[in-house]
Order: sequence, then C-alpha cells, then structure tokens
Amino acid sequence: MAALQDTEFVLGLDLGTSSCKVSAVSLTGKILGSIHKEYATETPEAGWTQQNPDDWIKALSEASRALMEHYNLDRNLTRALAITSAAHIAVLLDEAGNVIRPAILWNDQRSKAQAAVFSDTAGDKIFNIAGNWPSTTWSLPHLQWVKENDPESWGKVHHILLSKDYIGYRLTGKMVTDPAAAVSTLLYDVNHTCWSSDLCSMAGIKLTQLPAIAPIGYELGTLSSAGVEILGIPSQVRVYNGTLDSTAETFAAGVRKPGDCVLRLASAGGLHGITKHPAFARKLISYPYVTSNYWLSQAGTNTCAAAVSWLAKLFMDGSQSSPDFTTWSQLACEAPVGSNGLMFHPYLMGERCPLWDPNLRGSFTGISLSHTQRDFARATYEGTALSLLDASAALTSQGFEINHIKAVGGGGKSTLWCQIISDVFNAPVDYIPGADSSYGAAAISLYGLGLYDSLDNIPANLLISGNERKYQPIAKNNQLYAELFHKYQFISKKLVEITHYA
Repeated sequence: MAALQDTEFVLGLDLGTSSCKVSAVSLTGKILGSIHKEYATETPEAGWTQQNPDDWIKALSEASRALMEHYNLDRNLTRALAITSAAHIAVLLDEAGNVIRPAILWNDQRSKAQAAVFSDTAGDKIFNIAGNWPSTTWSLPHLQWVKENDPESWGKVHHILLSKDYIGYRLTGKMVTDPAAAVSTLLYDVNHTCWSSDLCSMAGIKLTQLPAIAPIGYELGTLSSAGVEILGIPSQVRVYNGTLDSTAETFAAGVRKPGDCVLRLASAGGLHGITKHPAFARKLISYPYVTSNYWLSQAGTNTCAAAVSWLAKLFMDGSQSSPDFTTWSQLACEAPVGSNGLMFHPYLMGERCPLWDPNLRGSFTGISLSHTQRDFARATYEGTALSLLDASAALTSQGFEINHIKAVGGGGKSTLWCQIISDVFNAPVDYIPGADSSYGAAAISLYGLGLYDSLDNIPANLLISGNERKYQPIAKNNQLYAELFHKYQFISKKLVEITHYA
C-alpha cells in the first residue's frame, strides 16, 4: 500500500438529492480526493419524493471511511469540515431529537393544494417578507401538508431542521442554520434577516422550533462522540456552518460578483445569477449568496440530469441501479440534431421556472415506429437544454446577459450535453469540473480555520483544476435549435392546456 499522504486537510460534505459526496482538500487548496454514496428515494405515490434521514447518515459514514482508505489519507490530519445540502428539505424531530417521519424533498408535489392556498390567501404577504413566491418547492407548504395529513406526527414536532443542519446536529449536537437555508423554508424575513414571527404565526410554527441562524463559516464546535462514530475522524475536528448546494457550487466555480451567471446540470437544472439584492421576481428563487451580502437568483427547473438518469435506467436494462451514462451519451451522439423529429419535455415532477405548475407531466412528442434508442437518448439531452433556455427568460428579463456560460454539475461530464447547451444558447460554454458543492463546503472550512480573512478573499480559481472543457456554438446547429425552440414552447403551452383540461 502507498504511504499515507502527510498533509493536513479539510472535508467538504455535500448532501445531494440522490447521493452524498465527501471531498478532501489540502490547506493550500489542492483537491485530494472525493467519494460519493447513493441513497434511496421513496416515491410512495405519484409526485411524492421522500427520504429517510438515517440513510443520509449511513451514506456519509461510508463515504468518509472510503475516502480515507481509497486515497490513503491519515484521518488524524483532518482539521475541519463544513456541510452543504439541497434546499427546502425539512427534518422533523421530537423532543429527544429523534426523526419523526421521512423528509419531504424539494421536488415533491404532494403539497400543491397547500401551496395554492398560501398563494391565493397570503401570496403577497409571503412574497414581501420572504422574497419568494409560495410553491410546492418550499418547506412551508410541506410542513402544512404534514400538519393537515399527518397530525399525529405533527403533534410530536419539537424541532424543525433543514437537511444539512440535521447532519450538523448529528455531528455536533448543535442546531444551527445559515441564512440561505433559512430562506428556503419560506419562513425567513429577508428584510430584517431573521425568522419572521408573522409567517411562523400564520403557519402555526413556534420560533423555538426553528434553529438559530448564524453566518456561513460560523463554528458549530468540534465533533461529538456521535460525530466521531459517524465519520471515523478525530474529535478535535472543527465543524463550520455551511450553506445550500447551489450557492456552494456556484462559489466553487469562481463566481464572485454581480452579473456573473452559472448553468447547473444536476438532478435539477438551473441558471444562477448573482445580484446585489433579492430579485423579488415571482418566477425566480432568491437565496443569500456566500459573499459580500450578495444574492443568488435562480431560474430552476425540476428535472434535468434526473430525467436523463430516469430514461437511461429504463432503456439500458430497466434496473434501478446507476445507469451507464457513457454508453447512453454515445448512443445520443449517433442521432442527428433534432432527434429525427422526437421532442422531449422534462416535466417529470411538474415544473418550476418558467411555468411553476406542479401538475405538469413530461412527454415525448412526434414518436414513430422509425425512432430508435439513439433518438430517445438525444431527445432527453435536447429537451432538458431547451427547458433551461425556456427558464432563462426569467433571468434575462431582470437584466442578465447570458453571453458566456460557466457550466457546473455532474451532467457536464457529457461532452455532448455541453455542446448542445452551447448550440441551444448560442454562447460559449466552459465546463468547470472543480465546481462542486463539496469543494465549496471545503472552501468554507478553510475560511473557518482562519486561512482567509473573508469568504470574498478566497481566490476565484482556488478549487478550479485547470481542466475546464470549452465549447463554442456551432452556427448551423443553433439555427436548427432556434426553430425547434419555437416548437418546444408551442407544445409546452398545449401541455399546460391538456394538464388543466376539465
């Protein structure tokens, strides 16, 4: 066995929608290694997605130990860690701190009736206080659904944590969140930067049920004995307050100033623009950003890489194991631009931007007996790219110019997908492999340790490996996609009509 690496390092823990990732970064910013572990998502009814928080703990435990072993890291040289996670996922705990019921995910649609009531009766009030419009993606409607449909569980609720903060609690015993995660509940007052007593009162939630809010990089403490057992690292490791995966990932991509824009190819898709203030735009989601009191405005779609993964599983072997994306992408390369007339709308879990309709469902249109697996493969990549172009209008209407795209997320590993994005947007695309939520969390750890005097001063290229792949739009492809986009929007409008046909 090779000798252990004799350098001190920090960890970045990212709790994603379908898997967790644990990464090690040296104190000088060198990426030492990463390991990810998947966990199950339960779908007990159509439109429902939920997870068992104990599965997160198990996956993080396995990933941490595998990281040390695979990369020959000396666990005793671990200095600190920070945690990021997907937004909006509330974990309900009883008085003893035990999980009461499965955690409802951000893309779950069961609370559409509750979201509609909030929108109709208190939409303006919520929007003016929380800076975001109520929909099924937010924690508030999820909590209201539990209150109405599972009163036995609701009666036991003593603490409400967000998913990353639940991990922090299990590692340190402290219940603390950051402003971005707090915003994702729809219970946070963006004007006064605190929990909103008005919104909590409206929802029947006590302020004492919510965690303390602290800045990104705030020290929660060192690992508890339970935390040591979970991660297999020493008790003196410091734990710092992290943030949401979308903001951490954008930060890791080197985005530092207003006007910068990132395109995310993950389970969900999204375009992220940095602003000086909350956008207060109904079609956008706004979160506090990592640096300088800036904000991240997100035009997010519900299913992006998740749609590609779903179809690849069905076509490759029908199993629920991880599909062979390399083979799937190669198949897609064999089909022409336009997928021989086959078009995909990725509304598999309703849609967020620009339609904000939880009832929408996806579709393939133009199917014929001549279509092959290759056409379906390419259509998934093209359909998700066109859905992102459709969503981008919500950002450009706020003054953003999408002239050059930084692409992040695991989906960017597909060279075909990045080229399609470049062609569809008619803009150069730089895919940044080092832009990863776990690396953003690691950077927060470096700041927490005092290696940087502010998050603003962490170099934009600290975690960028230099292995970026660059793509230029192909003019003839862009012309074809411009025509297809009109067709995409036309069909989209018809799908909305069909969805709401009485």
